[in-house]
Amino acid sequence: MSRDLNRLRENWESYILRGEFQSDTRGVVKDAWDRCLAHGVDYNDGYGKFISKEELGIKLKKNKNLIAIARPILENVYETIKQTSFSLVLTDAEGVLIYVIESENIHFEHNTLNFVIGARWDENTVGANAIGTALATREAIHMVGSEHFCLSHHPWTCSAALIHDISGQIIGCLDISGSVVEEHIHTLGIVTTAAKIIENQLVLMASYEMMHTAFNAVADGLFVIDRNYAITRVNEKTAELFGVSEEKLLHYNMKEILKDLEITQKVFIAGETLRINDYAMNLDHKKLECLINVSPIQLGNRITGAVVLIKEAQQVRRVVSQIVGFSAGYTFEDIITSDPRMLESIEFSKKIAKTNYTVLLQGESGTGKELFAHAIHNHSSRSHGPFIAINCAALPKDLVESELFGYEKGAFTGAATDGKPGKFELASGGTIFLDEIGELPFEIQSKLLRIFDNQKVIRIGGQYERSLDTRIICATNRNLRDEIEYKTFREDLFFRINVINVTLPPLRNRQGDILLLAEEFLRVLNRESDSLDKVFTPKFLQMLQQHPWKGNVRELKSYIQREFHIADDKYIHGHLEIDFRQPREFPDKDLDLVDFEKELILKALEATRGNVVEAARKLHIGKSTVYRKIKSYNIDVQHFKTL
Repeated sequence: MSRDLNRLRENWESYILRGEFQSDTRGVVKDAWDRCLAHGVDYNDGYGKFISKEELGIKLKKNKNLIAIARPILENVYETIKQTSFSLVLTDAEGVLIYVIESENIHFEHNTLNFVIGARWDENTVGANAIGTALATREAIHMVGSEHFCLSHHPWTCSAALIHDISGQIIGCLDISGSVVEEHIHTLGIVTTAAKIIENQLVLMASYEMMHTAFNAVADGLFVIDRNYAITRVNEKTAELFGVSEEKLLHYNMKEILKDLEITQKVFIAGETLRINDYAMNLDHKKLECLINVSPIQLGNRITGAVVLIKEAQQVRRVVSQIVGFSAGYTFEDIITSDPRMLESIEFSKKIAKTNYTVLLQGESGTGKELFAHAIHNHSSRSHGPFIAINCAALPKDLVESELFGYEKGAFTGAATDGKPGKFELASGGTIFLDEIGELPFEIQSKLLRIFDNQKVIRIGGQYERSLDTRIICATNRNLRDEIEYKTFREDLFFRINVINVTLPPLRNRQGDILLLAEEFLRVLNRESDSLDKVFTPKFLQMLQQHPWKGNVRELKSYIQREFHIADDKYIHGHLEIDFRQPREFPDKDLDLVDFEKELILKALEATRGNVVEAARKLHIGKSTVYRKIKSYNIDVQHFKTL
């Protein structure tokens, strides 16, 4: 026996009964006795005090992870001491026993002292003992016989070590207790080592839980596969994307699902990350369009599997739309008018904005059709989605189909390796605005019918339909019924786009708006200019009201901008008597055929203010021919749009 039990008894009696301290009493023991005396602990007691069943239930639930981790460790330790009279005890941070592996040799003593689950064994309750004193001093301790404060504990020896969580907070105490006649100093080493193992396991569990939380915090689908393509881990988002449980996902054959990706060769063998920007995954007949990254998992020199990240394509496109500016910039409040017909159109448009019906905006160039399209989108439930405007007249004929409908990889020479979504797909969840829809090539019009009918699109080179959720707004300055007669516009397409019709009156029929708009344009120019604020002369205002404004609001705005900048003083007099839109006069010199052709094109562009489609119509040639000639003669079309 490592210590003289009789001497320990004499030291206890000397201090506790007579108040005389013996120098060979350990300081940590004396301090523990002093705390017990100060707290009024009865040395004739020492029996554990039971907490209520409700409180015990709460403690067991709170410490279930600690118990689960400690149990196999304590069972392993007990295998080495089960032939002795020692028991293993786990308490919470308050000294309440929450798990016990009891030696049969001291079963009676356990029950007699209430050294069982649900009993409190802190210093204030049962006096100095290894559990209570370790918690009080925040240090591991070994106590023998009469070092305990209460007489009922003197036949015992015990060692206790504290258990800390990853932040260093005490969450429990591990104790080994038995008959004093079998006392051994190594019991302290056993519980200290076991407590450290438990702490390490807690760190691993915390790391696992942190990884689990991080895994599920990822806003995209994320799962891990081994080299046999079996899913070993999957996050909640993946299950949500496919509409199945995480458990069910674990049983899918991912090799079959991902069969058209070169994962084995590029990821498992070459160790490269595979990135596909446009991919369709099929799972139980559900098709998910996504961006997919497959990255190798490398342990040492061996690749054991891969992490697969899938981003829902529609979500990515929504973010891209916000970044690149696929948004509507105007609302109904931005439409400046006092005209009753315009005000009526605004109120009507506000009502139909709440629906998903196709809208056809009609009116001359410059009347505000695009402004209305923006406002309808922003007034709808789709206002947070993309707004994509397409000028159908500006699309080269050979690119119209791929721009609108997209294409699959390898669909044609020069196609992007991953394919490309069309504008209809990019607008899904929002609105697509087809301006100048009357300029679409006749053969393309038929392909729009399916989109109008069932909101589905097939990319060029594609084998399946992709679902859309896109509101369509169309605009034209043509009389489409006349175009139907000319066989340049499909009648069946007209019926589909003319669900709701909004016709905007020309500016010359809105006399009250001319000065209203002019004053607003002037206010903006004054605000943006560093010079003295300028004003219109009465004569200039009269001239504005008398002008026909064939280019409508767009022409008026351009003219106000021009007169503002050329005015010599604060007064804007205007030069409407000089028609800046008059056609060019041919020079007197002789022209060869090339010069004559160029002059004809320049004249047509001036007459139409840079509208290539209208210029082509006046020249009675195809618009693609005009575009080719413009490029050949290096003509600046934008110049004519600002005249």
